[in-house]
Amino acid sequence: MNRSTPWAFYLCVVISLTFVVVTIRLWGAAEVRANAGGVFVLTLLGAVWLTVMTKLFAWFGLSLRDDAVERKNVSALIALCGAVLALGIIYAGANIGEGPSYTNNFFCDVIGTASFLLLWFFLELFGKISRSIAEERDLATGLRMCGLLIAFGLIISRALAGDWHSKTATVQDFIRDGWPAAILLLLALIVEPFARPNRRQAIPPWPAYGMVPAALYISLAAVWLWHLGAWEGMPK
Repeated sequence: MNRSTPWAFYLCVVISLTFVVVTIRLWGAAEVRANAGGVFVLTLLGAVWLTVMTKLFAWFGLSLRDDAVERKNVSALIALCGAVLALGIIYAGANIGEGPSYTNNFFCDVIGTASFLLLWFFLELFGKISRSIAEERDLATGLRMCGLLIAFGLIISRALAGDWHSKTATVQDFIRDGWPAAILLLLALIVEPFARPNRRQAIPPWPAYGMVPAALYISLAAVWLWHLGAWEGMPK
């Protein structure tokens, strides 16, 4: 990143790390909550993790430097902000609950982040969403993608939350609570052919084709979280 990096992306990084701090302080392991040093270490690791993950964004067709900075593509910036917020939410969820060691948190974050990137990969493979954002600079597509990635992050984060028992139990709980993310992906793949720019509508109106689908994705994720309710071990 250079000095011309849009401030909005930096702000989203700060928001993500702030969310991590608040989440760990409220719902992390009791030993970590009682130790400011533990909160600091996990937050620092989160910052490193986010930095590493942002380097992978270009593999999915969107580059912070090339698209958001050099080409000043607002649509790309919005989508990438959604990506970093989602990763912050996932990292926070991976650190919720009691566990014997930090390696448990790391295991949860790995499966959560890998699942998020896999969903994004299929979105790009079958939806070609980066083309509308990077090449056509379509604002509506950037907003839809931002909302979808945040929705992925919410579902995955909740699926990771809770007390640690074993790797097997963690994976089983993750699949049980996180499967609706795949349904959201299928919904998005149905929406994209109708919502992306086309010959009849070169510039789709962003409120109807951007904000509405984004709000729908996030709302569906929120309904699932409400349905699941409190996670195991959630402090009352």
